[in-house]
Amino acid sequence: MDMFDFEELMAEVFGLSDDDRDNGEDIAERFSVTFGFEFEQGYELAKVLLLHTAPVEAGVSGKKFHAFVSKKQPVMLMKQEADE
Repeated sequence: MDMFDFEELMAEVFGLSDDDRDNGEDIAERFSVTFGFEFEQGYELAKVLLLHTAPVEAGVSGKKFHAFVSKKQPVMLMKQEADE
């Protein structure tokens, strides 16, 4: 899990496409305006909250992950492998 994963999560939260981002939409700025604190602080908060999500099983590997999942596609946007 890294900052890019958090950016992908926030892009979905804000409904931004890759084209929107390529055309100059700044996710970090939008995050700060919307939530009132810095993007990096949001990332740190998300890492803590991630561990409080119910583990989900990856379809191919069968491994379990704590994850924020997409509401639009069957993918994990931000994940961390769960301890067995």
